[in-house]
Amino acid sequence: MKSIFEYAKTIFFLLILLQIAPPLLRNIKESYLGFLTVQTKVGRITFNEIINDSTFYAKSLKKFFKDQEIKAILLKIDSPGGASGSCQALFNEVQELKKRYPKPVIALIENSCLSGAYYIACATDHIIATRSALIGGVGATFPTFFNFKELAKQWNIQTHVVSSGAYKATTNQFQESTPEQWAMLQKLADNSYQQFATDVAKTRKLSFKDKEQWAEGRIFTGQQAYELHMIDQTGSYSQALIKIKSMAPVEGSIEWVDPYEPLSFFERFFGGSVPTLKSATNHICSVLEERYATQT
Repeated sequence: MKSIFEYAKTIFFLLILLQIAPPLLRNIKESYLGFLTVQTKVGRITFNEIINDSTFYAKSLKKFFKDQEIKAILLKIDSPGGASGSCQALFNEVQELKKRYPKPVIALIENSCLSGAYYIACATDHIIATRSALIGGVGATFPTFFNFKELAKQWNIQTHVVSSGAYKATTNQFQESTPEQWAMLQKLADNSYQQFATDVAKTRKLSFKDKEQWAEGRIFTGQQAYELHMIDQTGSYSQALIKIKSMAPVEGSIEWVDPYEPLSFFERFFGGSVPTLKSATNHICSVLEERYATQT
């Protein structure tokens, strides 16, 4: 009985060792290779969703700009846009950080860079996009407002709105908006559009008077956008690497630095393989329990 238990215990520790050894060796190898090879750090921030909050991106940008070891920043953008305020905030953030911590910023687009996402891209020093990517959408729009007044009347639902000010209940869904209220909303959209188009014209050196050619909510392919000077170059990662090396003091190969969430001690120690190790340990323990439970 004792020999069987010792045999099972040996197998158990061997399995644990097999789980721990590869990530440990990999981490040691990566750590020491860094001392043997020449690399230059380049920050990389990916925008691949609707942008409704600037917090994470703003923190990542500030961290990369302030880090003296990071010689350039790549913004990899594949986004349909987002909230005008958040996108404008990131546009301003890139512009301000470039003044305080000068380093080249390149935007790379593979599939789409529309509306607010293009707003952000315009703050960079160089925009590269594939020829079939969708670019532009310089314009402004408000969320769709549904009006349920007639539906409520049909179902005999009465609504009472208490508000002060002629424009306070403009978007109430159970009453008709007045012409003056609609005019106010239109002015808001027009003003937002003017700000957007003005910043694009300034950063991209485009004629504001001719904005009907590149703005007005129009969408273009990467090839068309290049011909309109809305981007600087057509291409992909290879062209982005070449451009980064021409604009930044890059020695050796590029080491990409991505934003990351803080890891726990065990995740750092085991190279992020804790879930695998835990599941393997639980499986081994359950097998031993079943085996010896049936023998007793």
